[in-house]
Amino acid sequence: MGEPPADLARSAGLRFWWRTFEGVQDLFAEGHGEEGGPDDPLPTKTYRGLPRRVLSAPARRIGDARWSFDGFRRARPGGGPHRATLDEPAVSALLHHAFGLGRVELGPHAVWPYHRMVASARCFYPVELYLWTTAAARGLPAGCHHYDPAHHALTGLRDGDVPDALRTATGTAPGDSLALLVVAVCFRKTAFRYRDYAYRLCAQEAGMTLGNVLMVAGALGLRARVHHRFDDAVVHRALGLDGDEEAAFAVVDLSARRPAGGHPPAAEPPGADTGAALPPIRPAWLRTNTADAGLWSGLSALDRAARLNGATRHAPVDAGAFHLPADDPGPAGPVPLDDETPSFAAVELAEALRARDSGGRMFLPADAELPAHRLALLLRHALEPVPSDHAGTDSRPLVDCHVLVRDVTGTPPGLYRLDPAPALVGLPDRDWRGVLSMLCHRTPSVNSEKANAIVFLSADRVEGDRWFGDRGYRILHQEGGIVAQRISVLAAAAGLAARITNGYDEGAVRDLIRADRAHVPIFTLVLGRRRATAQYEPPLTW
Repeated sequence: MGEPPADLARSAGLRFWWRTFEGVQDLFAEGHGEEGGPDDPLPTKTYRGLPRRVLSAPARRIGDARWSFDGFRRARPGGGPHRATLDEPAVSALLHHAFGLGRVELGPHAVWPYHRMVASARCFYPVELYLWTTAAARGLPAGCHHYDPAHHALTGLRDGDVPDALRTATGTAPGDSLALLVVAVCFRKTAFRYRDYAYRLCAQEAGMTLGNVLMVAGALGLRARVHHRFDDAVVHRALGLDGDEEAAFAVVDLSARRPAGGHPPAAEPPGADTGAALPPIRPAWLRTNTADAGLWSGLSALDRAARLNGATRHAPVDAGAFHLPADDPGPAGPVPLDDETPSFAAVELAEALRARDSGGRMFLPADAELPAHRLALLLRHALEPVPSDHAGTDSRPLVDCHVLVRDVTGTPPGLYRLDPAPALVGLPDRDWRGVLSMLCHRTPSVNSEKANAIVFLSADRVEGDRWFGDRGYRILHQEGGIVAQRISVLAAAAGLAARITNGYDEGAVRDLIRADRAHVPIFTLVLGRRRATAQYEPPLTW
């Protein structure tokens, strides 16, 4: 593809966008690492010589999958569950359902045997979770802990309440706050195979993990707010991360949710400590891969360029600037999405997470028409506002969503745009057949032709660069990941598998949705019923 045009080459972030989308074939031609040998990175980070605490068995049921959505809560008496404290059973349920092991594939052909609650490219799982509980946590000492999903255990890194230095660096305040959850990424786990392209995969998975954390927290009666813009050096020092092998991508402030009319305690702002009060720690952990990190030097350079220094206030983001102009619904008008049917009176999140599936290694969707109300269930909450530091109030995700309907009862095949109303706006003049053919050709392991529907999520990389600088690459992929996880989990509740694939021609999809060069399709989800296969994946029970 050559070099990016001048308007997409003015920053490290925009150049990386070009390299991992328009220039991806050239990037892959540079080579990749081999997997399946004894030198593979461990799928879970394992510390040496530090105190460990095995968590109690997580609850098998935790609540409705939709309690994190404000629209769903407002329509219910009492506004849903509410929790004022965080105890050990709640921590166990939160961490397991957010990123724990959900099922194990057995048999001689189980290449990627361990499956967590969030999809991951080739099951490498580069994301790591760190939980810093406050003194309000009952049955669990206040301090910083790393979550080990393989053993459902916490490894202690620091003792004591969340320090002012970390509050200041992350823009969070005490008040009702019960814990900070840090979503970090261990680059080597994916980069040993995918080299620089791993940054895209890591950012996508971090976003899907955030989406899961938000849903699980809502079901448990907690408030969760995502912070993307924080002082990287302070967070890394607090957790003992080197910033090269592993870096923090997002911080989630978990706080008490009180019933309507409840009065939270006044939130005192953190002190002005800049981080000097946090002495560095160097916890030892097991490393099994010796590949030279110089093989993914482009990834490392972008991550360093994206770092923020100091706890400065950021201007509220204009979310409207990120979206494509509204489409004319035409004479037929928009198709409202309504999942308020008796069969969906309750959608248990824990069951949906255990059922969440990517369709198997070779995804051939079954020949079964999808009822319209099931499509509504998995789409109607996809664009609900996200609590984040983008603005003072919750804001719509900074992505656009288009849906290619293939086999849905009462809904004509064709391309639709998802409106936050929520509704599907038909785009009858779009020829989608070429894109469908391209998907089947580019990703033969997924038969997109037989899908009930295909979802495209796109982001405005130029606006991302304008508002977030080089950090925009990972923030927009995380925004898309939040939406992708919502759809994936509610697809499972609707009886569908959701296969996330990056095997598509971004230009063809951009032409289909009639977006300019600034907009990039960052996710494709193929939705369909999974056929029975030889893969044996029993769910884990406790």
